[in-house]
Amino acid sequence: MTPAPAGSRHLVLACIEDGVRALTIRMRGAYAESLGVRTTLLVLVKPLATAGRPLIFRRSETRQIARFLRREGVTHFGMYLMTATLKPYRLLVQSLREAGFKGIILAGGVHATLCPEEALVQGADFAVQGPGELPLKMLFEGAEPAAIPGLVWRRNGTVVANPQDAAQRVDLDSLPYPIFRFGHDRVLLRGRLRPYTWRVHRRFADWHGQYYDLITSRGCPYKCAYCCRVDTGAIRRASVDRVIGELKHLRAQHPEIAGINVQDDAFFYGPEDWVKDFCRRMKAEVGLPFIVRMIPKFVTPERLELLKSGGLEYVTMGLEGSSRINRTLYKRPEDKASFLKAARAVLDAGLHLSVDVIIDNPYEREEDLREVAQTLNALPRPNWGVVALSLTPFPRTPLYERAAHDGMLGRFATDAYDAMLMPTKEGGYTTPRFWRVLITELLPAIGPDVAAPLIAAGPGDPRAAANVERLARWTARLRRINAFIRDYMPFLYRRLLRRQQQLGRSR
Repeated sequence: MTPAPAGSRHLVLACIEDGVRALTIRMRGAYAESLGVRTTLLVLVKPLATAGRPLIFRRSETRQIARFLRREGVTHFGMYLMTATLKPYRLLVQSLREAGFKGIILAGGVHATLCPEEALVQGADFAVQGPGELPLKMLFEGAEPAAIPGLVWRRNGTVVANPQDAAQRVDLDSLPYPIFRFGHDRVLLRGRLRPYTWRVHRRFADWHGQYYDLITSRGCPYKCAYCCRVDTGAIRRASVDRVIGELKHLRAQHPEIAGINVQDDAFFYGPEDWVKDFCRRMKAEVGLPFIVRMIPKFVTPERLELLKSGGLEYVTMGLEGSSRINRTLYKRPEDKASFLKAARAVLDAGLHLSVDVIIDNPYEREEDLREVAQTLNALPRPNWGVVALSLTPFPRTPLYERAAHDGMLGRFATDAYDAMLMPTKEGGYTTPRFWRVLITELLPAIGPDVAAPLIAAGPGDPRAAANVERLARWTARLRRINAFIRDYMPFLYRRLLRRQQQLGRSR
């Protein structure tokens, strides 16, 4: 291929989300700009699919996108592709081609790595498997498709998927800071294409846009059966200099940011000296609180105190399921004991804990749900909550292969091609309401002595079922009040949180 002159290239990188995080295209967009390619981000905000309501683009929306691409002289249109966005991506590509868009269309991301042939939809030119920086660079340099690692393309009408190569795993220190700007990029919101502004970001980003999403590493030490992994192999981590430099740049450009949300799958995996240096410089040079995701195996009181010294205030950690489910189905080397040891250490350190739990699992039994409830009920209150995610068999994952072998795929209420991590299929298995409400809503809010009889009785006891419903109405009101204070009065929220922690430790 012959490369176009640098000044004539204009790349639009898009993603379809129910919010405006757009983390991956922020990183890829910055990389494209470092190559001298004019780059615009396009966040397509669409509500998640539910049963009977698929994720679609209206004709008026695709016309607006096509007009924008034409008006701005866009030469390349790239999409970050999840399995749940494959169908709308296919329709969008068809609409753009029908509207006369002649530029290059390509996709990368999770689904392009899982199912490369599917990602090369009709009308698209390329898809990219695995890390996308090197393939993107080679495309813009005019390399022949056959020479680009991870590239999916057509040769004489036949789909060709080039093997991935270790060279795609670039040094993270060599990458530019992600794009985080307002006024230049675009968002499709409520049917209208408009500028991506700080006001839009504040309203539609998590934590009301006040916490910046940061990635310091790529990869995960675990190989959970349900997980879609794009970046395989050894974990790569940026240097502390690179990470602190990004955050200092952020503070200079956006002093309104109030905290950092570290998105690494396993933040404390790797050299302990790295974390020590990060915490020291985080406190001295950045001065913002931060959130991390941790794996129970790597949690110790000493490590938590170290992270607190740098500004840690909030930890996300997975319980996921019962010990039986974790070991036999999810292939996670964690159990009730390892989770409780880590979770208690987090709470004893005076930190807030968010617990991930997987529900709507057709393999689960009542004994599994009871164990999950008992495990959570063993945690000291307050300062923790639960995030429930519906088990989704993503294609070409070990979970999918297991479910297909067992004849269980039809029993799932989730379909990865409609919406990830939430039910979209009528008639599929969902966790009984009694256990779902008790585990995800009530246990963080009620005392262990109140919860224990409900757990022991189970949904077969009419009195226990009625009490769960009554308590659910009460805790729902409390959660709305708490969320309002957290999102609109963060300083008051942190003050109240510290007071709750003091009361909890004094009991």
